[in-house]
Amino acid sequence: MQDKSINGALLALLKATIRDDGEGLDHVEALLRLRGVPMPAVLPAKSNNAARRGLMATLALGALRDGRKPLTAIVAHVADSRPEIDDRAAYVRTTQALAKLKRKGLVMREGRLWVLAP
Repeated sequence: MQDKSINGALLALLKATIRDDGEGLDHVEALLRLRGVPMPAVLPAKSNNAARRGLMATLALGALRDGRKPLTAIVAHVADSRPEIDDRAAYVRTTQALAKLKRKGLVMREGRLWVLAP
């Protein structure tokens, strides 16, 4: 086995140990120190409420398929479709998705209403 494979496995074990229960952390850190591997900062695991790529845009476009709607109606549609996020997050994510869709030319505003671009 190559040294970089062993080092990578030890680093993965370090991350898993810190994120899960922390049992045996001293042993893993000792092995890494013996091998001379610098220990990076371990970030927390990603949250489970992250949407897959393009989901917010799909939800916003789906809300607009019935016709022009105000932002509040689009946010309500997104909040109904994603019950795991709170209302504030639904509002922020919807406005970000609509801004991206507007830059791409897929949606546009007509006064206070959003509509699919022709």
